[in-house]
Amino acid sequence: METFLSQVEQLPSLLAASRSGLVRSWNPATLGRALSWGRFFQQVHGRFQAQPGLRAALERRLSRGGLLGRLKRCPELLGLALLENRALPAAARQRLLRGLLLPSAGGEEPFAHVLARRRAACQLLQLVPPLETSAATGPRATPPVRTQAQLLLSRLREESDGDGHGGRGAAALLEQLPRGPTLYWAVAAALLEPDGAVEATATLLPWLLGDAAHLATFCRLLPAPWVASLCNRHPELLAPYLNLLSAWGARLTYDPLHGEWRTDDSEEDGVSCQEMHERIICLCQEPEPIGSAAWTQIRRLKAQDGDFEVRGLSVWTDLLLDLGTSASAKKVI
Repeated sequence: METFLSQVEQLPSLLAASRSGLVRSWNPATLGRALSWGRFFQQVHGRFQAQPGLRAALERRLSRGGLLGRLKRCPELLGLALLENRALPAAARQRLLRGLLLPSAGGEEPFAHVLARRRAACQLLQLVPPLETSAATGPRATPPVRTQAQLLLSRLREESDGDGHGGRGAAALLEQLPRGPTLYWAVAAALLEPDGAVEATATLLPWLLGDAAHLATFCRLLPAPWVASLCNRHPELLAPYLNLLSAWGARLTYDPLHGEWRTDDSEEDGVSCQEMHERIICLCQEPEPIGSAAWTQIRRLKAQDGDFEVRGLSVWTDLLLDLGTSASAKKVI
C-alpha cells in the first residue's frame, strides 16, 4: 500500500514536468511512459471509488492542492500540457499525436476529438456576450454562459464526490481556475441555476464570501440587476454587498465646481456615483426584505455623516434625495 501511495504522489511532478522545459530531453519512449502513467492515475480514480479503505488512504495523502480530483482527468491534463509545450521534441510530439488520434482499446472516441471539442467550445464561449437583461424575464445568462455554468457545476460535483464529503477538491478547483470575467460570469450563472442549489451553497458562496477580493471583483463586474437578483436568490450575499457599496461610497469625493460626487482617478476598485445610484435602485426593486435593507443601510450611513439634508456634505444624503424623487423607489420610502 505504501509503495502504491508513493506512486500516486508522483502526479504533481508528472504534470509539472509536462509543462516545463524538461520535456526537451524526452524521446518517444519517455513520452509513452508518461502517457501510461496518466492512464494509470485515471484507473486509480476508478478503483478507489469502489474501495472505502483505499479511498480513505488516498484522501489523507492527497488532500492538498486538489490532487484527488486530478486523478480522473490526468490524461486530459497531461495531453493538453504537452500539446501546448513547444519544448517537446518533434519525434516525441509525433508519438503524442499518434497516441491521441488512435481510439482507445475500449472503443471510445480518440482523445484528440475530446480535446478539440472542448477547446472549440471554450473559444465559442468567449465570442458571445455573457449577460443580458430582459424586461420580461429579468437578468439571465446567454446560452454559452449557461453552458459554462452547467459545466462548472458538473465539475464541482465530480470534485466533491472524489474527495469524500468535505468539498476540499471543489474548493481547490475554484482556486486553480484562471481569474477573469469568464470565471465570474460562470459563477454568477451557476448561482442562478435552478438545479445548482447544493453546489452554490456548499462551494460557490463560501468561495465568494471568504475572500473580499473575489467578492469585490465579482460584484463590480456584474451589472446591477444581476447582483440584486443574486442577493434575492442567496440572502447571504446581501449584507456583504451592502458593505461593499458602503465602502465604494466612502471613496467618492464631492466636486463643488461641478456639483457632483466623483471617484479618484487613481483608484481602480471604486464605482461612480451614477453606478451607485443604479445599484441601489435595483436593490430597492427586489422583493422584501431586500429593498428595506438597502434603505436602512443608506439612512444609517447618512446619520453617521451628521444626518444633514444639504447636498454636497454626504454622498448618502445626496443619494437619498435623488432616490426620493425616483418613481421606481417610492414604494420603499
